[in-house]
Amino acid sequence: MSLFVHTSVWSLAFRRYRCSFLTGTTTSMPAELRNRCRRAGIHIGTIDALLAQLCIGHDLTMLTTDGDFRHVAKQSVLKVWSVSA
Repeated sequence: MSLFVHTSVWSLAFRRYRCSFLTGTTTSMPAELRNRCRRAGIHIGTIDALLAQLCIGHDLTMLTTDGDFRHVAKQSVLKVWSVSA
């Protein structure tokens, strides 16, 4: 796949789903969430914290098979819909 086709496919996806780019605020808030969870004894990875914060920031419900996000939801306003794998 050429770079041009690859770029245009992503552009179409961004337009269709209105994806937002990360900003400085968006990237610092997952660290705060991760620290809050760590102080409560919940270990969350960097990428999981980023995903959780994106859901919180856009008022989305996270659909996941990872039960760890239920623990994160207890320390934040994250809405989680858990399904079994």
